[in-house]
Amino acid sequence: MRPRPVWLLGCALAPVLLLTACTSHNDPAPSQGPSSPAAHRSGGAQADKKLTAQAQSALDAASDDGSSMVESGVERVSDGVHTRPDLAQGTDYKLTVVCAGKGAAEIVVAPSGAGGKKAVPCDGSVVFERLTAEGTLKVDVQGEPGAAGMIAWRINKA
Repeated sequence: MRPRPVWLLGCALAPVLLLTACTSHNDPAPSQGPSSPAAHRSGGAQADKKLTAQAQSALDAASDDGSSMVESGVERVSDGVHTRPDLAQGTDYKLTVVCAGKGAAEIVVAPSGAGGKKAVPCDGSVVFERLTAEGTLKVDVQGEPGAAGMIAWRINKA
């Protein structure tokens, strides 16, 4: 068996080296840069966490200790709150909503006799709405155009 020349090995490796050189970067890893999509999602998650804590804290401070909670949650303003709570007929309830972020949202209760429409500023203010269960009740909290942040909400027996 005759040894193959070293230059043949060099010719075989040359395309691999060229391909590697064309695809490598001298920049730091782009996924760790501040303008990468992953960094924005991470920053957005941190902002959501902070706004959630603010809204939840205001909601907890405003809630009645003696009343029984029926339903609660925290949602992004862009997603809104959409619930059909299972409430006892003819019983009064209190909906408490806090929005932390920017812009405003609006509470819409249907049927209109069970509640109504009410503005919710996304400045951490606590907004209350009285609800009376009359048939199937639908509660929506929708962000207005340009609004962003987190909505914390709770329905308590009045």
